[in-house]
Amino acid sequence: MVEAHAVPGPARDRILEAAERVVAEVGAARLILDVVAQAAGVSKGGLLYHFPSKESLLGALAQRYVQNKEQCIEAAKGGFSEQDHSRDLKACIVGILGSDPRSKAMGAALLATAANDLTLLEVIRERLVANNNELAESSADFARAAIVTLAIDGLMMRESLRISPFTEDQRAQVVRELMKIADESYR
Repeated sequence: MVEAHAVPGPARDRILEAAERVVAEVGAARLILDVVAQAAGVSKGGLLYHFPSKESLLGALAQRYVQNKEQCIEAAKGGFSEQDHSRDLKACIVGILGSDPRSKAMGAALLATAANDLTLLEVIRERLVANNNELAESSADFARAAIVTLAIDGLMMRESLRISPFTEDQRAQVVRELMKIADESYR
């Protein structure tokens, strides 16, 4: 995998946002550097300055995905008491399944990354291992808490693939039940 060495800046961010949009709108198969450059309003040379290859762009999308999810989870923690033992797990539910408008595009970008080269998912794999270790070291019933995280992942992936059959009400019911199970995981 070729790493991008450019310092993050406005053009780099525009390119990543454009790549997310392209993947969300036309799918991973059409993640073509020329199309991304055009969508970002930069020349192909400008895109290649920041991302020397499609793999480096996809790797940056995976990193951005992890950072976005971590930010959403951290923001969601503010909605729960610090004394709430299930705070972190409930923040995962709210942060990942919440109403962040970029969530579906980011999920689609993740799928594009996986479709191209599974080794590019290492940053996501590392985050999942860290989350799993945190869960195992917590006072939670590991199996119940792990089921919550698996359900979060499953719902998020269904929505990213646009195959979720749930109505808004059904989805809300599922999220409420996950919150209950999260609480029960820490009893």
